[in-house]
Amino acid sequence: MTSARTSRVGVRALLAAGWTIVAQRPIDAVKPVQYRLVRIGPTWSMIAFRFFNSAIMDPWHTLNTELDAWSACGKAATLWWRDDDAVAPGPILDRLFAATETTGLLLAVIPANTGPTLASAVADAAHVVVAQHGYSHTNHAARGQGLGAWELGLHRAEQAVLDDLDAGRLRLEALFRDDFIPVIVPPWNRLDPALLAPIKARGFAGVSRFGPRAAGDHCADFATVNSHCDLIRWKTGATFKGEQKTINQLVEHLHARRNGTVDTSEPTGFLTHHIDMDEEGWLFSEQLVQCINRHPAAHWCDDVRSVFGINA
Repeated sequence: MTSARTSRVGVRALLAAGWTIVAQRPIDAVKPVQYRLVRIGPTWSMIAFRFFNSAIMDPWHTLNTELDAWSACGKAATLWWRDDDAVAPGPILDRLFAATETTGLLLAVIPANTGPTLASAVADAAHVVVAQHGYSHTNHAARGQGLGAWELGLHRAEQAVLDDLDAGRLRLEALFRDDFIPVIVPPWNRLDPALLAPIKARGFAGVSRFGPRAAGDHCADFATVNSHCDLIRWKTGATFKGEQKTINQLVEHLHARRNGTVDTSEPTGFLTHHIDMDEEGWLFSEQLVQCINRHPAAHWCDDVRSVFGINA
């Protein structure tokens, strides 16, 4: 199986043999890079080798280049952090809270599976607010038909779905009090559009799913603020998908915002599932915090309430 490490070793071997790889990509576009081999002498081979190690294969260079483009336009790139499937405290959650201390965090909690111990942990973390992650994270769609997993779909009676949401909200309000905001984060990021009107009518302030929000989704009295980058590869078991793919997801949305092809006011959402993250995913997340905090044209939306138009 080809890996990023294997690719790097192969390129180094080419450089050592007196060849280099020339990459061509438009500066203002996120498109596949076009490569060609060029024969060079030993001196230039060493220079190319050093440049390769420091920039070409470094995905963080790609992110910083995009943020530099925001700076050149006189704009600031905004990002926010959402974590799903929270139910209980523990060392893993402690690491998440430490990692997000300067970023703010929307913690999507499963109402049916949580309790007072998580509420106590959240109360001690001033930068964390809680949203409602469905009710019990249960799939009600038929299996084996390619429908995907749905808790908030019309695969059962609409009233049953709404009753679950009402019960979940009451439970979270009682447990988390002022740390709870009335925002729905649907399990598996799936929510039937027919449920939006009754959810809004029940006094919820907004929803958060995945992908750029469509025109008209977001309004003053009902917010849509989505995530756009998920660092986990799910199909082969929950593992970190790698720096390149994760950063590409971030840059794709940042680039589209900067060029006005998606809603420019929607902050770029970084999504984690702390329960499922491996060490590589943690190290990436912690490095991402530092990268954004260092860049003058980027910042985290650390007041998550304001992201959804909710006053403290």
